[in-house]
Amino acid sequence: MARTRRFKAKGDVAYYHVVSRTVGGEFLLGDVEKEKLLSVIMQFSMIYFVSVIGYCIMDNHFHLLVKTSSVSDVDDDELKQKLSKYNKIDSGDISEANLIKYKEKLTDISEYVKSIKMTFSRWYNKRNNRRGYFWGDRFKSVLVEKGESLLNMLAYIDLNPVRAKICERPEDYRWCSISHRAAGVTDGFLSFEGTEIKEMDDYVSYIYGIGKLERKTGGGREKGKISEDSKPAINVWQHRIRYFSDTLVIGSKGFIESAYKIFEDKIRKKERKAHKVPINMSSQLYSIRRLNRI
Repeated sequence: MARTRRFKAKGDVAYYHVVSRTVGGEFLLGDVEKEKLLSVIMQFSMIYFVSVIGYCIMDNHFHLLVKTSSVSDVDDDELKQKLSKYNKIDSGDISEANLIKYKEKLTDISEYVKSIKMTFSRWYNKRNNRRGYFWGDRFKSVLVEKGESLLNMLAYIDLNPVRAKICERPEDYRWCSISHRAAGVTDGFLSFEGTEIKEMDDYVSYIYGIGKLERKTGGGREKGKISEDSKPAINVWQHRIRYFSDTLVIGSKGFIESAYKIFEDKIRKKERKAHKVPINMSSQLYSIRRLNRI
């Protein structure tokens, strides 16, 4: 079977939605495993020049929304400090050529996700006296435009446990970024960078609006209960929207058209058109790939 194509803005600042599933889609991620996976994600987010904007860890897969840095923006002294602290490398022994190689590696989305998955699977197999693969197929990644597209993606990721009917309020689910933020201790781990959101209160208002979640306690409605007032919008946000995880690039029409030029050698002729994402929302989202269902 052909490998999943991956669009990477190599060496440049970029935003990605990453999804990776367990082998066979097995429900291998219990509470202990989720806690460990989160700690591994936090660990490598300190080592790599990657900012985590959002995440959600479910029973058989995880989502990450991240920003990668530009190679040219990586400070030599900061890189040497990371290599000395986390890789136990004497910064005085690093040549200029190797510095460039480390910059390229530590800003690469594939290397970042590979480190997370490999470290976690080794821990899991050792803990369970197990051999073989833990993760299934190659992870998926969607290149996302910053701004409203990125904010919609973040909300979609945080609403995963609500769609799965695990909880009625996303902040009640322990292993997602809105819950992490609501706890008030992010330790520099989570950022709203690129979303145009500055404060947690603004994000809560946004996610409750786009997710059609009811926050009122009066009138017989339970706080956090999904409203029954706007069925079309609810039907969209209560179900998986394939465009957020199964396409290649998502954003404005202009962003899609610019992607055609950057990734011209990877795009089939029949895909060279910006396809409007068919969801009921005020923003205009487009995809580089038309999908048969949302």
